Amino acid sequence: MNIDKILATYKGGGTSSFHPRMMLKVIVYGYTQKIYTNRRIAKAIREQIPFMWLSGGNRPDFRTIAHFRSSRLKGTIEEVFTSVMKLLLESNLVRLEDYYLDGTKLEANASRYSYVWKKSVNRYEAGLQAKLKVLLKEIDRQNKSEDLEYGDRDLEELGEDSHVSSDQIEKLLTELEEKLSLRPKDKNLKKSVKVLKKDILPRQQKYEKQREILGDRTSYSKTDPDATFMRMKEDHLKNGQLKPGYNIQIGVTDQFILHYSIHQSAGDASLLKPHIEGLRERYVFLPDRVIGIRSFCKVSRVSS
Repeated sequence: MNIDKILATYKGGGTSSFHPRMMLKVIVYGYTQKIYTNRRIAKAIREQIPFMWLSGGNRPDFRTIAHFRSSRLKGTIEEVFTSVMKLLLESNLVRLEDYYLDGTKLEANASRYSYVWKKSVNRYEAGLQAKLKVLLKEIDRQNKSEDLEYGDRDLEELGEDSHVSSDQIEKLLTELEEKLSLRPKDKNLKKSVKVLKKDILPRQQKYEKQREILGDRTSYSKTDPDATFMRMKEDHLKNGQLKPGYNIQIGVTDQFILHYSIHQSAGDASLLKPHIEGLRERYVFLPDRVIGIRSFCKVSRVSS
């Protein structure tokens, strides 16, 4: 296995480190034996002959194993996972015939009351746009004798369905501040500048940022913007409370996890295609059949 990326994390100098190949061997073997925690792996190295042989008599403690997993393997664990599965495929220990796929939702480490809903953002932004247009009409009424342009269009061109962006508001604000410097005693103009600068502009920028984070999703968590609010299995017993989380899709063949994918959508059916595309990207080839659970089709042929 090519471990150049792992070797690159070692700066050299100081006390000699445990060799990364040995550390990788005991960790990967531990996973295959359903031994996942640092302390249990360290205990197995001291007590179990296969671990002793793989470690070459070395005895890294649980802190060393924890540091190796969190620092050395960071960003490379996907490649390690894929390399192990490719070895199993090449050794015919795994036959890519029937591929069983199912998903589960895992709650994110985020506050369940930190939600941002797309419907709310749309409603609040629509209210702000209406307030902005009233202000623009008032500014136009006050300055109707002058030829002022606001953004890329004149005030008269702003219809009911038009949308004024934060960039257009900033441009308008700059023009009004220049005008205010020439007419510092104009109370109406001063009030308009203050409303635009202190209220409308920061709120419009906030809504645009929220829409950018949302993308195609209906919600996200303020404390974990990648998490989407979903209905977890136990929510049916708790008045249907939604929680921030992720949808994990896992594919299994011959009792080995061949591929997994993490998604921001709650519906399993829509995730079949991106999951299979990720499987193809990882291994180049595809299984003969995909057997989906629950909302997936029961059995489907996969075209290569």
